[in-house]
Amino acid sequence: MRDGEVLKELRLPTAAHRPREEIVADLEAGISELMTDRVAGIGLGVPGLVDIKAGVICNVSNIPAWKDFPVKELLESRFNIPVYIGNDANCFALGEYYFGKGKGYKHLVALALGTGVGAGVIINKQLLIGNGSLAGEFGGIKHLDSSYEEYCSGKFFRNQHHIEAVDLAQQAASGDVSALNIFHEFGIHVGHLIETILYSVGPEAIILGGSLSNAFPYFKSGLKEFLSNFAHQEALAHTLIEVSGNPRIPLLGAGALVLSAEQQEVPAY
Repeated sequence: MRDGEVLKELRLPTAAHRPREEIVADLEAGISELMTDRVAGIGLGVPGLVDIKAGVICNVSNIPAWKDFPVKELLESRFNIPVYIGNDANCFALGEYYFGKGKGYKHLVALALGTGVGAGVIINKQLLIGNGSLAGEFGGIKHLDSSYEEYCSGKFFRNQHHIEAVDLAQQAASGDVSALNIFHEFGIHVGHLIETILYSVGPEAIILGGSLSNAFPYFKSGLKEFLSNFAHQEALAHTLIEVSGNPRIPLLGAGALVLSAEQQEVPAY
């Protein structure tokens, strides 16, 4: 990455249930293929909890072998350049802050809606990490009989309506009324989640990402219906709520881990 542009992209299958050493070997091989003498640092985004100061991956649910994994130390010793890690939602937030629709905002939440619910939070131009990297884990907050993750992710469609979101989106695209009604219901739940975010951190902008953000045209009506009853409409009117415009933003955000460390513009706390 240079100046907000992805110069080269390489995709490798994880085969996530292999031993740690095999996955690391593939990771190192991929980095080696992209490495040049102009690379200033390595940014690594991880779908799980991380200890950013220690450079340790605490837990990644879909890569069991990466529990309590000191990846920073390992990669720095291998490549002899600085390595920075962050969870994928925080990378999303940094990507939006530096290069996306969050650019220019001091208070920003990047909300990822997909197989789960994740969020990166920037307050006063600082990335909020919190104790145990728990800041932004809004999906774990109780909602109805379960949590926001159950009602604002793909789990809602699978568990409440016994259909995959991607299949329902195809039906909604063809104008199927039943599909549109389900997405409307989903939008109401997302509205509840956004209300919680508004009261919790008062962001100037909430940027939606994740696979389900592609279905925003179908759940936007439910979201707006719920927020029409929000108690502080003036504040809401000055809050940007939009879908991310760049599918590569999380990738750019991983690179921004290096950028933010160099410029010290978005220190984590």
